[in-house]
Amino acid sequence: MKDYIFSFKENKEYALIEYNKIDKIDYYYEGVIIDANFPEEILYLINECNEIIKNMAISLLDEVELNLYSHDIGLKENGSRIFDVEIDGNNISFFTKYPSSDGYLDRYPES
Repeated sequence: MKDYIFSFKENKEYALIEYNKIDKIDYYYEGVIIDANFPEEILYLINECNEIIKNMAISLLDEVELNLYSHDIGLKENGSRIFDVEIDGNNISFFTKYPSSDGYLDRYPES
């Protein structure tokens, strides 16, 4: 599937991606970035979230996630928001639901 990573808040396309559902994990997708124009702030916040998780500094995660998800990022054509985004070169992975202790949510809890 092809779609755009899109800010619903700012009405801007950030990247064209081709992606597929990974059947073994609920709401999880992996793909390839075809063309990207991410703002530096968005890339910084995505990388910061991933580093916080990698370094197990979970107490710092809420503030960074709140900043990232305030941009209301999702898939333009699909209409789903995306969460836990990881970018490694041209590879991208994400969830279309926010994993929480209350189950999977359509939106970040603070939004």
